[in-house]
Amino acid sequence: QMTPLYLMKELDLPRKQGLDVEMLYVPVSSRAIQAALAGEIQFLTSGGVANINANIAGADFVGLTATLNTFIFKVLSQPDLREVNALKGKKVGISRLGGASDFSARYALERWGLAPDRDVAIIQVGGEPELMLALQGKAIDAAVISEPFATLAARSGFNVLYDLSRFEVPYTLHGIGTRKSFIRDNRDVVIRFMKAYLEGIYLFKTNRELALNTLKKYTRLSDISVMQSVYDEYAQRLIRNVPYPNPEGIQTILGQLAKSRPQTKGLNPNDFIDPSILKEIEQSGFVKQLYGR
Repeated sequence: QMTPLYLMKELDLPRKQGLDVEMLYVPVSSRAIQAALAGEIQFLTSGGVANINANIAGADFVGLTATLNTFIFKVLSQPDLREVNALKGKKVGISRLGGASDFSARYALERWGLAPDRDVAIIQVGGEPELMLALQGKAIDAAVISEPFATLAARSGFNVLYDLSRFEVPYTLHGIGTRKSFIRDNRDVVIRFMKAYLEGIYLFKTNRELALNTLKKYTRLSDISVMQSVYDEYAQRLIRNVPYPNPEGIQTILGQLAKSRPQTKGLNPNDFIDPSILKEIEQSGFVKQLYGR
């Protein structure tokens, strides 16, 4: 899901829109949000969970896109663990408590009739390479992992216990966000930035060789077959040409959070998104011009 942004950087697409953009790597969404609140960054990639939590605390973030609006994680388990019910009494690794993998793990366990933290221990491990190491060292029984590491783990002999995309539930996992105040004061800048982002998506979906080479550079993966399978899934199925923010994807998050955070009950999912930016760009004919139709 990051490749459109990598393409933006590699090809300096914002400059075509008259913008000089510096891209910074901030490994945790909550830290990126803190930087945005401090005025250090103007746009950020984050999931709906992080944005909602920030807004409950008084921030004014909105999602401009739902670049990924479904569960993309897979549960990889030790080879002898073959059924989801067998997770009872086991340890499941996630990247970070409160993050997307944690949310996905808890949602999945409840769907399977298992109580997170009571029936199944949820263990914060770190990034996905660390999750793979924890599986290999048998420090955990299963891990919630996204691609391309899920494929790498499966090829290493671990069992794909469940592909969470099978839930077919809208869930805003990843998107571009900014502050309402920044849109109000700098709408033209937001429009131009998002045009560059949509061009990054266009190049990702239509120039396979360029996308794979860029993905290889930034992920440092050498196995081209892994990248090809991941690319095909994301370019053809998961990422839309114009990834409008999705209220249903936000509602999934609000419904889950309401079980432990009563203050989220009754919140309007539309208050956490702003589809007007993409709508204005699409109505201008920019997207049709990109795709030639």
